[in-house]
Amino acid sequence: MNVLLAGGVDLTREPRNGRNFEYLGEDPLLAGTLSGETIRAIQDQHVLSTVKHYALNAQETGRNDLSADISESAARESDLLAVEIAIERGHPGAVMCSYNRYNTVYACANDFLLNTVLKTDWKYPGFVMSDWGAMHATADALAGLDRESGEELDRQIWFAAPLAAADGKDRAYTTRVTDMNRRILRSMIATGLFDDRRSRPRLMWRAARPPPAPKPPPEPCC
Repeated sequence: MNVLLAGGVDLTREPRNGRNFEYLGEDPLLAGTLSGETIRAIQDQHVLSTVKHYALNAQETGRNDLSADISESAARESDLLAVEIAIERGHPGAVMCSYNRYNTVYACANDFLLNTVLKTDWKYPGFVMSDWGAMHATADALAGLDRESGEELDRQIWFAAPLAAADGKDRAYTTRVTDMNRRILRSMIATGLFDDRRSRPRLMWRAARPPPAPKPPPEPCC
């Protein structure tokens, strides 16, 4: 209830794309600016916003199989530029990685997109969540994925118990789990989810409330 899956910024490359209505046109400057301002307005109300779908999710048909093959320079001057502008203007708490592949590698398992571009080059401090059913392996965590979303749509649950098991065997996963938690909590704090009662995580709010005081016994009558 305190996260909005907004900030759609994929460029209109395919006029028949079934989700063009969510996006903001062909121009990366215009699309990035409008998406960034939308994100900023949402988070001003203490609701965490994503920016999506990262990256080059230009069509619905065959989205789980399509590979968007494009050179790094061309991507950075078009679709990635739109995302970069949206992040700079709106500071979204989360980035949602997409279903498609980028240069043959799934976006949610793409070390270049998530670690090199997003977290290193752009110094993005928030977390990366998968689109619903867009995750394919526990090792996606090492590529920069921080949260498995809609695990019921994945072929199996890749985080939770499998991630805990990997954490106990490989220090690379231990480092990543610590970073995942830090990034998620950082975004929740930065967006004000803990400060605004309306958007505070519901279970945490209930746990923090003191139990009701017992009612005093009724006064004896007459």
